[in-house]
Amino acid sequence: MITPHVFYDQLSVQLKGYFQYLSNSMSMNLLKRRDWVEKSELLEKRIEQLEERVRFLEEQIHTKPNISQPERLVKQQQQVKQPVEWDVLIFQKILPPLFIVVFIMGIIWGFKAVSDYGFLQPAVKVIIGYVVGFVLIALGIWQIKKSRKNLGHMLLGGSIPILMLTTFAMHQLYNISGPTVAFIFNLIWIALGLFFTYKYRSQGIGIVAIVGGVFVPFLIKSTLPNIPLFSLYETVLFIVFLWIALKYSYKALYYISVIFLQVAILVFFIFTNVPDAYKWIAMLPVFAQHVALLVSLLKTKQMLKEQAYTLFSIMLLTVLWIGIIFTDKEATALMVIITLIYGICYYVYQKDSIRTPIFIANGSVALLNIMQLQLDNLLFEGIIGLSYIYFFVYKSFKHILHLILLSISYIVAFYYVLSFSIMSWISWEMLHWIVFLVGTVYGVYLLSRIFIEKTVINIGVSFIASMILYFLHMVATLLSGDIGSNAERVITSSLWIIVAILFMVVSRFSLPQGKYVGVSILFVTLAKIILFDISFVSVAIKAFLFIVLGVVGLLVSRAYYKK
Repeated sequence: MITPHVFYDQLSVQLKGYFQYLSNSMSMNLLKRRDWVEKSELLEKRIEQLEERVRFLEEQIHTKPNISQPERLVKQQQQVKQPVEWDVLIFQKILPPLFIVVFIMGIIWGFKAVSDYGFLQPAVKVIIGYVVGFVLIALGIWQIKKSRKNLGHMLLGGSIPILMLTTFAMHQLYNISGPTVAFIFNLIWIALGLFFTYKYRSQGIGIVAIVGGVFVPFLIKSTLPNIPLFSLYETVLFIVFLWIALKYSYKALYYISVIFLQVAILVFFIFTNVPDAYKWIAMLPVFAQHVALLVSLLKTKQMLKEQAYTLFSIMLLTVLWIGIIFTDKEATALMVIITLIYGICYYVYQKDSIRTPIFIANGSVALLNIMQLQLDNLLFEGIIGLSYIYFFVYKSFKHILHLILLSISYIVAFYYVLSFSIMSWISWEMLHWIVFLVGTVYGVYLLSRIFIEKTVINIGVSFIASMILYFLHMVATLLSGDIGSNAERVITSSLWIIVAILFMVVSRFSLPQGKYVGVSILFVTLAKIILFDISFVSVAIKAFLFIVLGVVGLLVSRAYYKK
């Protein structure tokens, strides 16, 4: 029988075991919970690190887009040349513009024929011309609604020059209206062409309209051309179409409007005797075109490279026009104004990599023309200086245009310097030659710093040596004076030998090519003596030349001899 004391002992043991179990369980749970908390904290840190990594990668993707392999494949597939659709090319793109031009020419010659034979009264011919123009407009709109856009655009575009032609015929040929009415009418037709170009987003309409509009004045016979009206008409026509070409980035319309205005001005001056009193008015389209292109380059962001190159081309044509039409004083004044304008533009946009090189090029061209007009004797130095300007601009902006201009200006300088014969020690010719040689040496040095290839320095040093030999030949002529040709030959050969030695001495320090150039000069000197001098000089001079040349050759051979 279990006594209370024993039962109490057993119960206490069981309770101790139970409490021990609970204690162990709680300890294990606490350890597990603590472990879980630590793991959760590590997990949160890891998640934060991953989120930061994702953000970094997203920023990299936005700043430097990565093209995946499928995208590359898609781009490669897009670059695959599509086969030519001949039906579309011939019947939709070639035939409509071609035959609309043929149709317009037919209308023009038709009016000329009925006018010559007197079949129709002038008023009737004018009415028919306007009716034909508006019928073409109606047909063009109808064709566009029928989804024949190319044909419709050509019909709309063809209506504009017909309306312009009719207006000029009404005014100049038939004297039905005055210049004010004719000018207002033509502004309406230009606005109509612009409206069609804007509404139907067709560059073709604009091209046909500008071509027809530019040549309308030349299709009408006039005994006394109205110079102010022509200049104002061509100026307004160009500015309006230039604006729309830049607004919608129509490159073809942009180039055609620029080129055809120059063609129209050239034809006008060829077939029209412009009095001096009207030359400023007649040159209005030239000045207006230059100013409009400059303003568009400054104020717009479309087609900047195309605008920059076009402005430089127009600068060259503007300089040519000014030189032909105006006197030297007038041309100088205009060139000074142009130089100041481009100087201001350079100051304002000197950090612009597209505009600044063109401003420098145009300003330098104007400055060179000032020198040509007022300082003709220093024009050669101006050309050399211009070459350096182009070089430093190319070095700063890496603009290919200035490398081309550098080459052209130096070729012009080379052509000029060969035509200068030095006749006295103190002369412009002597100055030109010294400037040319110094400029060439420094220019070759600068080019060798930019173009690391040895070909540049090899060709440059050889060219410099040949120019120095030619220069020393003229110097020898001055030194010999009236002594005679024998002295001139001896002095020339002696100077050439000295130059050869100098080249080889320099090669020991900084110019490895010098030794080869020096040896080449020795061979050239030997060939000159044998082929040209030996039959004209005395035996003593022959002995002297051959001894000196032989000694120099042996010394050179010994100096560069290596075991």
